[in-house]
Amino acid sequence: MSDTQKLSIPGIAIVKWRSIANILAQLAGMPAGIYVVDEDDIRVIGTSQGPAKPFAQSDLLKIKPGIRAYSAEVIRSREKLIVTDAAKNPAWKNRAGAKAGYVAYAGVPVFRPDGEIFGSICLFDRKPNKFGGVVVSLMEEFSELITGHLALITKNTQLEETLKEVRTLQGLIPICAQCKKIRDDKGFWQKVEVYLEERSDVRFTHGLCDDCMRKLYTKEELPERK
Repeated sequence: MSDTQKLSIPGIAIVKWRSIANILAQLAGMPAGIYVVDEDDIRVIGTSQGPAKPFAQSDLLKIKPGIRAYSAEVIRSREKLIVTDAAKNPAWKNRAGAKAGYVAYAGVPVFRPDGEIFGSICLFDRKPNKFGGVVVSLMEEFSELITGHLALITKNTQLEETLKEVRTLQGLIPICAQCKKIRDDKGFWQKVEVYLEERSDVRFTHGLCDDCMRKLYTKEELPERK
């Protein structure tokens, strides 16, 4: 699983994606939905308004092994899927979507910025439909728009993590006056180098300062300076 798989999606992004589903449904004249991968299942993150939609907002679609469903096939194959009439298509006529009355389907994959699959944008119709015109092209544009949103969310998340690290190194740091260990926010005492390495990109290499060299070695033992 990629690092972006566990992204925390802001509420404003979900509102925008639901708006996309509504616009798509209005233009196409049929229900639309946006589905995302949720572990091994699929979650409905956006649907168009109206009673004809196949799934409700936030539904979790449990995908069982061997079960072939429209959206699951788009996500599995990572490719666009057009089913113009499931009743006449041996591969789809006995599947769940067709049995539920949705005999026509169009779906395009949505990718994360790192190329991993994020989900799909879908259209459902209760009558045969060739999905002509600009409908599918518009779905592909919406897909790229969501990928762009995800790229911004990823960058913002990375920036927030960086700012957290910076804030950790600001302010008063409790340090032992004797051994110079630092007390972390959980109350544990750590060596200075351990404390800093865990909170920044700093890495330490060890040597001896002049004062310590004179304490540890006699004048004769001191290494020559080059």
